Amino acid sequence: RGAAPAPETPDEAGAFAAPAEQIVLFYPGDDTLLHRERREVPELPGAVPPRIKLVVGELLAGSREGRPAAFPWVATVEAVFVDRAGNAFVDLSSPPPDAVAGTATEVALAYATVNTVVANCPGIQRVQLLFGGREVETLGHLDLSRPLVPRPELIAP
Repeated sequence: RGAAPAPETPDEAGAFAAPAEQIVLFYPGDDTLLHRERREVPELPGAVPPRIKLVVGELLAGSREGRPAAFPWVATVEAVFVDRAGNAFVDLSSPPPDAVAGTATEVALAYATVNTVVANCPGIQRVQLLFGGREVETLGHLDLSRPLVPRPELIAP
């Protein structure tokens, strides 16, 4: 017979701690590629819109491994919608004027978000970014007028 499992111990508040779940986030690196960062979250929602809001919120909170921020402004998730075709619509706070300088910055923020959402949210295949409740054609160079598919070639090995 094996030993009995150790009993759970209460946390500081006297409640039993739930096991943490792991998500993967993508942050830009100095090499223009996106780098994986694994992070534990206390509770990962089962419903897709709240899950998307949580993972994008974690992405926006910044890297814990010293990578640059995916967004060049302090952004927040305003709303999340999902359609029947597996498209997620993530409404973010509007960037200040001239916040996004250059194609590399725009590609990094778009695909850090797209790859993060698709990697952590089963059933989501494409992500459209909205800003300030509006669809935008671009933040400078990249076509943001439609849902984007993940770009695995932008992820560091």
